[in-house]
Amino acid sequence: MALKSAMYELTGLDEKAAELALPVPVDVMSHALVAQFTVMSRIQRRTGILFVHATDMEGGMSGGTWVPGDFTHQCYRAAFGPVNERFWIDAAGTERRRRVLDGLYAGIGITERGKKAAIAFAAAA
Repeated sequence: MALKSAMYELTGLDEKAAELALPVPVDVMSHALVAQFTVMSRIQRRTGILFVHATDMEGGMSGGTWVPGDFTHQCYRAAFGPVNERFWIDAAGTERRRRVLDGLYAGIGITERGKKAAIAFAAAA
């Protein structure tokens, strides 16, 4: 969140330009943080830092497109040190895991990565 806020300021308050490639676990945590509206509002008010997160602008930039050594990784390392490899899963690892899930979900009628469902429900008694 701090990196995205810094990018937001550095790009002249351009939300699209502030979007960074992220590994899925980090992106999910960002969503969890912004869901805590009251807490985030207090932090923004206290620090004067505006946190930006526009899910509709992610479109492939975050949520699994991160690769070691990319811009996000370089910025994170410079600001905070090494990444925790448990949570920083690269794009190839993310795709491999998604394919396993695709197979499991297809077995219950959920396809296209959750965008389509054909679940046969039993008739109501």
